[in-house]
Amino acid sequence: MSDDAASQIVSELSKRLAQEREAAGVSKKSLASTAGFDRSTARYIENPDDNPTLINLIRYGLALNLDVGQILSECLAPHLTVKKGRSGKVK
Repeated sequence: MSDDAASQIVSELSKRLAQEREAAGVSKKSLASTAGFDRSTARYIENPDDNPTLINLIRYGLALNLDVGQILSECLAPHLTVKKGRSGKVK
């Protein structure tokens, strides 16, 4: 996977997290308070150009009751190539 693909995945994840927060009607300030970090950290997580830490992604997900792993998987899936063995089964 190229750095460009990784950057695209992080960007998509950030956008999806922001959409989920907005759909839940939660402000960045309220999210930050619940998650135990500053509002600037919430902005950082939702900025497609930044690369948030795993611990802050976990806190973000817990604060909104979101499965961040599932969202990441959905962002990652279009970039994966599936390899099949001789039997035709996915390895």
